[in-house]
Amino acid sequence: MEPEKIVFPCDYPIKVLARAGEDLRAQIDAIFTAEFLAFEATQVTVRQSAQANFVAMTYLMNVQGVEQLKSLHQALMKTEGVVMVL
Repeated sequence: MEPEKIVFPCDYPIKVLARAGEDLRAQIDAIFTAEFLAFEATQVTVRQSAQANFVAMTYLMNVQGVEQLKSLHQALMKTEGVVMVL
């Protein structure tokens, strides 16, 4: 059985795991703003690790297609401190 395919456009959660840093949230928000013109910071949930060394941010975005996801992933992974993007 094949996995279910994503039908675009759709609301899609994008999780970013990064080392905690002073400008981190602003840098990540700027990347999302560049990729999604209708980005609003209210679409984000943030959780810190137990010792506050890491932060997990989940952005709920209206994604238009797989190319947009690939471009976003590349930009996020180039950001200092970002460990993983799901």
